[in-house]
Amino acid sequence: MKTLLIFLISLAPGLVWVCFFYQQDKFEKEPIVKLAQVFIAGAVSVILAIWFETPFRRFLVGDVTLFTHFWISFFVIGLGEEFFKLLALYFVGYSSPEFNEPVDGIIYGTTVGIGFSVVENMLYIINYGLEVAPIRALIASLAHASFSGIAGTYLGRAKFSQTPFLELFKGLVLASCFHGLYDFILISEILSPFVAIGLVILVYLLLQRYIRQALQN
Repeated sequence: MKTLLIFLISLAPGLVWVCFFYQQDKFEKEPIVKLAQVFIAGAVSVILAIWFETPFRRFLVGDVTLFTHFWISFFVIGLGEEFFKLLALYFVGYSSPEFNEPVDGIIYGTTVGIGFSVVENMLYIINYGLEVAPIRALIASLAHASFSGIAGTYLGRAKFSQTPFLELFKGLVLASCFHGLYDFILISEILSPFVAIGLVILVYLLLQRYIRQALQN
């Protein structure tokens, strides 16, 4: 019963976020089945991220330098998680016939990020208790959606570009940098957590700008 409760507490806000971004596609909305596949792919990508990150956790034990916080945040957490989310999205959504306009990349990107965050939030609640659920549901979910939405923006551009791999690379780098900076602020405690929240809001606003641009094209 407790496991089911944790699952529902993690899933419910994730579905709300999916619906929030889904309704922003004003013209040709994506099929629910395809959206569900992308969501599940994002959830499954957590397994790959954990596999990648686990060997590096030992560097965060004991007296950890600021430089260690930096490279773990940017090159392990930021790059690792954004790479596996983008990889999942690429294989599940990129070749889909429903992916037929640039804004679709953003919708799929936010969805894969939210799928990832639902599983991650479950793990946080299991390890740290229900008291972390509200902040995870609001901030962490929006963070993953926004970071992956940025990568999805460039995935959408890649779909209709003469240089698709360059666009994919740009999206991965930008999303990883935002994600890495977010985690660096939180893990190193060099700045207030409110700065990290402010960063999430700024990335979200940038994503909204990308959505408007994609809808106009």
